[in-house]
Amino acid sequence: MDVIYNRGVQGSRISSLASALADPTRAAAVAALLSGTTHTSGELARVCGVAPSTMSSHLGKLVDAGVITVESAGRYRAYRMASPEMADLLERLDAIDLPETAPPKRPNPGHGLSYARSCYDHVAGRLGIEIHDVFVDRQWITVDDEVPKLTSEGERFAVEFGIDVDRLRTNRRPMLRLDLDWTERRHHLGGAVPAALMSRLLEQRWLRRRQDKRQLTVTERGRAGLDKTFGIDVR
Repeated sequence: MDVIYNRGVQGSRISSLASALADPTRAAAVAALLSGTTHTSGELARVCGVAPSTMSSHLGKLVDAGVITVESAGRYRAYRMASPEMADLLERLDAIDLPETAPPKRPNPGHGLSYARSCYDHVAGRLGIEIHDVFVDRQWITVDDEVPKLTSEGERFAVEFGIDVDRLRTNRRPMLRLDLDWTERRHHLGGAVPAALMSRLLEQRWLRRRQDKRQLTVTERGRAGLDKTFGIDVR
């Protein structure tokens, strides 16, 4: 009888990734880095409630697993997610409901992280859902079998809003995709175009980051701009 060997097990990235994320402290550090910004080891230690030496050890394991990267400038070391693809994977994983002994603690709807936050590099939360709905209602995108595509009207809006669509097309990253929002349980928009959109919203100071870097606040300028441009009433 022939013996069948499972060649896919040895060296599987799944096992190394699962091992790197299995520790609650490392998972908490990754959640903080999903803001899309950099954090120092000391900042992450305070967020996770552990000693700096303990945090350094955990961060080393995450770097070795390819989950995050580190940039050094003298004694300053800044950590960030390894890639948009890795951030996308972990955000999708966080949105899956698993049979747990206790459900994950989620923010109250309409407050804090639940209203507006960065999902790595695009807007999530209730505001992200509203932006998604505007893009659909104004036919800036079409959605077929849960695959969104930018229409000519959508491309015209993006260009007028200051987004270099032609440059985005040269990237390997998808222009658009649907992400299941972990607080709203509905889709928001991810991909290259929504990432560029959030950058513009931050540049124009319609949005600003809170101290934890992931939560976003709509400024007074942003309230007026979102209402005029998207018809979104931020109360």
